[in-house]
Amino acid sequence: MATPAIVKRVLRTDTVQWIASGGIALYFKLVQWTARLDKPPFPIKEPYILALWHGRLIMLPMFRNGEKSLIALISGHRDGRIISKTASLFGIETATGSTTRGGMRAVRELMRFARDGHSLFVTPDGPRGPRMHSSEGILDLARLTGLPILPATMSASRGTNLNSWDRFFLPGFFSRVVIRWGEPIYVSAGDGKAEAAARLDAALNAVQNEADTLAGRPLIEPAELPAG
Repeated sequence: MATPAIVKRVLRTDTVQWIASGGIALYFKLVQWTARLDKPPFPIKEPYILALWHGRLIMLPMFRNGEKSLIALISGHRDGRIISKTASLFGIETATGSTTRGGMRAVRELMRFARDGHSLFVTPDGPRGPRMHSSEGILDLARLTGLPILPATMSASRGTNLNSWDRFFLPGFFSRVVIRWGEPIYVSAGDGKAEAAARLDAALNAVQNEADTLAGRPLIEPAELPAG
């Protein structure tokens, strides 16, 4: 069922978006305060490009590292603006855009932050999928900045996967929260995009499967790509 136009207008207002952001922030804090956290040390020093599948970005503040702000690439869509407001409550700055739409302005902004020593955050399958398949944008960003991509994920012993395109995961309270990292991936000018995307997909899927297995959760399968 389509969302009525008046509801869409209300959801686009700053007041409603800040209220939603406050609710999400409170939810995050409650999960964090009640969690038994299983989080190994960061495997590399900053800066890098942190990569999580879109379905696991809810606990992004748990992935902050170092003194400089993490810079997240967030879409300008209504949901993206709510995420941006929520992130700001945890000291995470955002660049508006995506790696596919209006990308060049956002990429230039991210490159500026990277030169200043900030780590970047990108959901390779965001903002609209297909689920668990990387777009070329994150590979271009890695190539242009020279930063390694750090595959990462989170899972939890309690929680729910929504029936959304990305199977968005909401961890429950009093959970064992598992965070895992993959090996850093470097993208050079001579690397083929298909091969580099396949490497990143495999690394992100492997680390997510590891975290889900440790948390006792069923594994999430990538979406099937359209034929042709």
